[in-house]
Amino acid sequence: MTDLDVFGWQADESGCGFYRVQLPMQGIAALGHGVAHSVRMPEAARDNPATVIVGQRVCKPNPTVLWQHLAAQGRRLVYEIDDNLWDVDGSSPAAHKFFADPEIRANLQRNIEVATAVTVTTEPLADIVRQWNPNVHVIPNAVPDWLLDHQPARRDDGTVTIGWGGSATHQMDFEQVADQLKRFLARNPGTEIHCLGNDYARWMRIPKDRARFTPWVSSVEAFLRTIDYHVGVAPLRPHVFNQAKSALKAIECGALGIPIVASAVRPYEDYVQHGTTGYLVRRDHEWGQYLRALVNDPDLRAAMGAAAREQAAAHTISRTAALWEKAILG
Repeated sequence: MTDLDVFGWQADESGCGFYRVQLPMQGIAALGHGVAHSVRMPEAARDNPATVIVGQRVCKPNPTVLWQHLAAQGRRLVYEIDDNLWDVDGSSPAAHKFFADPEIRANLQRNIEVATAVTVTTEPLADIVRQWNPNVHVIPNAVPDWLLDHQPARRDDGTVTIGWGGSATHQMDFEQVADQLKRFLARNPGTEIHCLGNDYARWMRIPKDRARFTPWVSSVEAFLRTIDYHVGVAPLRPHVFNQAKSALKAIECGALGIPIVASAVRPYEDYVQHGTTGYLVRRDHEWGQYLRALVNDPDLRAAMGAAAREQAAAHTISRTAALWEKAILG
C-alpha cells in the first residue's frame, strides 16, 4: 500500500460504512488521491504520519486507545459520525444499551475533542457535535452516480409494489404507520409491500400473500439493485434522534426514479418537494390518500419519479466529493 493519502477506518460493513466511508473514499480517489478503507487499520496507515485517518464513530475501548495515541502524535484525524448517538431510542435495545454506556459516551466525546475535524450529515447533528469540536463539516449523504441510470426491475403484471428498505432500527417509525399501511393494503387488492433488510411487513402482521421480504444482501450496491418498488415509503417518528437524520431513503428512491411518501419530519421536510417528487404526510389518513393517488395513476408516478430523479442528480458522490476533500485534506 503506497502513496496512501487517506485511510477510511470503517465502523462496520453495512450502510453507514458504505455511505460515510467507502463512497467518500471513492469520491476523493476520483479527484486523484490515494485512498484505502477497512474496518481494520493497516500498519501502512497507522505508521505513516502523512496519511490522514478518517475514523467512523470511534468509541470502543481498543480503537479509542489507538485514536488517542495518534492524536498525541499530532496526526490529522477526521472523526465521522452520522447519527445522534446520545439519543438512541429504547426501541433499538442493542444500540440504546451500547451508546448509553458511560465509557462509550466518554470515548465519543474525547475522540471528537481531539480530532482535527469532524464530518456529519446534517445541521442538527452538527449543532450537537460543536459542543466538543468547533471544526465541523456538514457533508450530506450522497448516492453512487450509476444509480441515476439504473432501471429497477419492477413488476409489470398490474400489481403495484410499495417498498421500504433498511435495518432493524426502525420499529418506532413503523409504529407510526403500521395501522395505515395495513388498512391501505386491505382496501387496495392490486398492491403489495416489499421490505428489504428487515421484515417489518411480518412485524405489522400483513398477510403473506400481500408482502415480500428480501433479507440483507451482500453489499449496499447489491441492495440498491434489489429495489423494485413503484412507490417508496419512509415513515419517521418525530423523535429527537430522527431530527438529526438525513433524507437518504428519499434520495435513493429518487435516484431510481421512484416517488416517495414520507413522514413530514425534518429530514424529509428539508428534501422532498411535496406534490412534485413525492408527498409529505402530516396526518395519519394522508398515508392512504397519497398512496392511492400514486397507485391509481401511473402517469403521476412516472412524472413524480422523473422529477425525483432530477432532484437526486444533485446528490451523487461526484457532486459531493469536493466537500469531502476539503474536510479531510484541508
